[in-house]
Amino acid sequence: MAVNVEKTKSKHKGLKVLGIVIGIILAVAIVAEIFISVVIRPVDDSSEKAVAVGGMIVSDTVDFKSDSAKGLEKNPVIRMMQMIWRFCYDGDMKKHADQTPPVVDEVKDIAYIDDGNRYHKLDVYYPQNLSADEKLPVVIDIHGGGWMYAEKNLNEYYCKAIADRGYVVFNLSYRLVPDVTVNEQLQDVACALKWIQENMDAYPCDTEHILLTGDSAGGQLAAYSAVLLQSAELREIFGTVDAGMEIDALVLTSPVPYMKDGALSVYTKLLWGSDYKSKATYNYMNLDEIIDYAKFPPTYLITSSGDSLAHDQTVKTAQLLESKGVEYVLKDYEKHNGKSLVHVFSVLYPFDDIGSSTIDEALDFYDSIIEK
Repeated sequence: MAVNVEKTKSKHKGLKVLGIVIGIILAVAIVAEIFISVVIRPVDDSSEKAVAVGGMIVSDTVDFKSDSAKGLEKNPVIRMMQMIWRFCYDGDMKKHADQTPPVVDEVKDIAYIDDGNRYHKLDVYYPQNLSADEKLPVVIDIHGGGWMYAEKNLNEYYCKAIADRGYVVFNLSYRLVPDVTVNEQLQDVACALKWIQENMDAYPCDTEHILLTGDSAGGQLAAYSAVLLQSAELREIFGTVDAGMEIDALVLTSPVPYMKDGALSVYTKLLWGSDYKSKATYNYMNLDEIIDYAKFPPTYLITSSGDSLAHDQTVKTAQLLESKGVEYVLKDYEKHNGKSLVHVFSVLYPFDDIGSSTIDEALDFYDSIIEK
């Protein structure tokens, strides 16, 4: 029987090449896994190296993890995003280093839940040299960070910029995925709002006028909280406390309140837990699924042509409010001085001319609601 030597050699060569390719892929995967594991390795919450990324802070005295988020820390998408958010921290700290915030009175690291958890704290800012009886409108801010990153210090300069304009600003942290899910974050925010409602009299607050604001993930949390404040039925489903608060308006900067839709949903659905489909909150993961449970407050929406993460979701939110007859303003900014304006530009750069004017216009909207 004749043997086709050339064909056999070609086959062996092909198998050898395939083996080399597979070997390279495996080697790259192993190196990538080692690199990710090193980058996202947890550190103690008392360490100066601790970075506010979900799953990357541990403690001997505080239990950061929730049973609702069980298994999320092993998900490859979540692990990849932990690494990405870890590197975002360095960039954001550099932005802060290049900025000089105004000097305002501040009270920092107030525990709204007294459990030792660093994420259960808030700060308060207000202008200096107020008279004893002077009362200012209230702004409550919820930071962004993809539900997995940051704490209140990320938005500190933004909040001080608002306070300097004549407001009392509460700036709050909340626990992060994958230690918890979005549902537990909403529970944290509700507890913070309850604490604020019960303690506003200790600060120069006009308790009758409250604006709730948030950017990106914080925009989603703010929009949802505005509904949960009014709906006992949804509070039972989400397990949130009744904060007993009424708000006048919302300012949502690049919000992402549609977590089951679009390309981002590969990531955002997981943030409700590995078993998100079996949870009671599954039918309420998009804003259009909860908006009818409350009278949605007047809303000011901010996005930009360079907002690749949330432009479409912000416009979609405006369309939903239009369809429901909600009072709203959509500010969709084009390029400024020939440059695209990035995701949450006014929060990241509150002292740039465009960032500053954007904040002014949003607060003008709040003031117009108060004056009605």
